[in-house]
Amino acid sequence: MLAASVVFPLVLFCYASWVNYHAAFDRADERIKQALDLSAEQALRVFRSINVTFDSVEQITRGRTEQTLHSAEAELSERFKQFVNALPDIGSVWILNAQGDAIVSSLFFPLPPAANGPERAYLKGQLARGPDLHIGEVQRIQMTGRLIIPISKWRTDSSGTFSGFTEISLWPEAFERFYQPLAERTSASFALIREDGAVLARYPVPGIAGIKLDASTGFRQLVARSPEGGPYTSVSGVDQRERRFSARKLEGFPLYVTSSLETRDIVQGWLWQMASHLIFGIPATAFFVVLILLAMKTTSELYAEAERREAAEASLRQSQKMEAVGQLTGGVAHDFNNLLTIILGNLELALRQAPEGRPRTLLMRVHRAAERAAELTKRLLAFSRNQPLDPRPIDASRLVADMSDLLGRTLGENISIETIRGGGLWQTEVDRAELESALLNLAINARDAMPSGGKLTIETGNAFLDEAYCATTDGVKPGQYVMIAITDTGIGMSQELIGKAFDPFFTTKPAGSGTGLGLSQVHGFVRQSGGHVRIYSEIGEGTTVKIYLPRCFAGAREAINEAKAPESPKGSLETVLVVEDDDEVRSFVTETLRGLNYRVLEAADGDGALALVRQSDRIALLLTDVVMPGMNGRTLGDAAQQHRPGLKILYMTGYSRNAIVHQGRLDPGVSLIQKPFSESALASRVHGILSARGN
Repeated sequence: MLAASVVFPLVLFCYASWVNYHAAFDRADERIKQALDLSAEQALRVFRSINVTFDSVEQITRGRTEQTLHSAEAELSERFKQFVNALPDIGSVWILNAQGDAIVSSLFFPLPPAANGPERAYLKGQLARGPDLHIGEVQRIQMTGRLIIPISKWRTDSSGTFSGFTEISLWPEAFERFYQPLAERTSASFALIREDGAVLARYPVPGIAGIKLDASTGFRQLVARSPEGGPYTSVSGVDQRERRFSARKLEGFPLYVTSSLETRDIVQGWLWQMASHLIFGIPATAFFVVLILLAMKTTSELYAEAERREAAEASLRQSQKMEAVGQLTGGVAHDFNNLLTIILGNLELALRQAPEGRPRTLLMRVHRAAERAAELTKRLLAFSRNQPLDPRPIDASRLVADMSDLLGRTLGENISIETIRGGGLWQTEVDRAELESALLNLAINARDAMPSGGKLTIETGNAFLDEAYCATTDGVKPGQYVMIAITDTGIGMSQELIGKAFDPFFTTKPAGSGTGLGLSQVHGFVRQSGGHVRIYSEIGEGTTVKIYLPRCFAGAREAINEAKAPESPKGSLETVLVVEDDDEVRSFVTETLRGLNYRVLEAADGDGALALVRQSDRIALLLTDVVMPGMNGRTLGDAAQQHRPGLKILYMTGYSRNAIVHQGRLDPGVSLIQKPFSESALASRVHGILSARGN
């Protein structure tokens, strides 16, 4: 529309200009023709009058000899004066003998000697060379100083023999006076031209007299191709200006009259006319252009908004899909963790009592499989963003440097590793163990994408995600982030694969080579930590995964790994209240604690546990499951501490459901052991809490 709003008026204007251009010349031709009609009519009238004068002179002088003409000079001179007075365009009438010498003149009586002086010989060259009327070129008469057009005709005696000339002098200024009002206040020019190009009269009057147009001029070319005349455009041979001419031959005379206008004035008039159109056309076109530009801007904004909405909706759909799958996997993980707690716990007890040999080997295989199942369940919780995280301020560059040896051993010798640590890197607050696991997962994926070897680059730096970027990505907030980029030189991924990369159980690896939870675990951990992860890849060009973790503004120092407590420390007959709705899990936990030298009370739900809290003052620790029917573990803990202030609590869970975890973080002051756990892990955790001061 914008192109049409400009091009269509432009094409229309060009067409109108072309039409008006030709119309301007047509109008100019009409004006020239009208003026030519007047000038041609005037010229014909003059020369017909001259013909009549020649006839009258012929009647008066017919049959007279040179002697009789001399004898009647006074009479003839007077009569010729009467002719001249009757015709103001005529300057004089002369009777000449056969040699061209003057016998009678309307100007002088008697004739002065100068009338036939040698210096007037130039006039003889302009006399008729035959019986027909002859029009000579413009001459300046030395006796009077005036310009004349000599027109002559033969005289014959009674026998028809040539006996001399009759010459009539015509004033050029007679034509100039007539042309002047026609050309006033215009660029018009008028001329009387002999057919051989001799200019007899012209207005505007040229600076020199006796101009003769050569064969290269437009007039001579017109006469050559069209003897009757016509229109033509040419540079004037008199004033050297380009003009639009019209020429017409005078009937019965070897003469042409011309009328012209300067093409510059014609074009200028056309330009003024088109400019008057532009006065209205330009504002109208500009109005439509502005209107369309506004419409384009609005449409562009609408399309941009539609694209943003489409991207946001796609991101939201992906987020909702992941959330739905996460809820499902979280629930499954809870049940699996309870089962795995029973399986792993009883396997540990069985391994203690199993003798060396095949039975012990079989039990160890089952134990390793159960541990793998526990790791798989942990990944499911990471994907569903329901694993309890314990974030601490860390320096990402130092963490990457600390992992270099581990990554080198994991990836093998055919993959080189380069780390680029950004200067002035901000701190971020995340769970160190989970971040290490995420980086290790990404490194393993990169290794699998480079089967023939290659290069892995890990880069850290500061980044800022602006509102425009975050508007297209669901759940990402604008702000400052610590960026960790993992780049490989592998086979790359298509856009279709990138769109599915974070889906749980999606993998491009052969069957049995992967669970399809690596990237989904990374995605879940990063999102649970308040960050963002993005994949950039092209087929054959490698892949870059960028992790953005929120900047930590707290002044805390980076957490240092604490020394591990001795395995399976024994208790000192402290009383532990175990609350677990699953009978098998509760049985394993109570049996394990009794084996660790603790007194154990047990309850299957919150109400039963509160009753025991009220009855016994010896309870040193409340060990409760988080997710239970009716009263959950957190509610139980709060109620128990109201009855017994200072009571120490250790929560155990395979799926927290936000009871003790909010925004992916353990609530302040909460101690937690995750299912499934081993005897040593339980012993260490219980002993650590009971040994600590306060709660």
